[in-house]
Amino acid sequence: MKAILAIALVASQTTYYEAKVTTFGCTSIEAVSELQKVRSDEKALQAALMDKQLSGECVAILKGTQVEGSNEPADSSILRVNQKIEPPGYEAPLEDFEAKASD
Repeated sequence: MKAILAIALVASQTTYYEAKVTTFGCTSIEAVSELQKVRSDEKALQAALMDKQLSGECVAILKGTQVEGSNEPADSSILRVNQKIEPPGYEAPLEDFEAKASD
């Protein structure tokens, strides 16, 4: 029983990440996907992100920002950030972050 509990605790630990680029976090994977589709066009991305920010669906995450994160079980390319700090947290593109060593 103790071994199972220990495994569950390790699996649920939060890792800290740092944004490698200015990016975004959204309340749904679908919203992240929509922004990813226009990402290659900077003006289109900024306009779409602004619309989603005004509706409360997404937030901007500046380069260098440190967040708590965990892998999203439904999509391995998504990082769920700040779930404990700002429940339920935000979905963000995993590729925009790098794991940081915990102190």
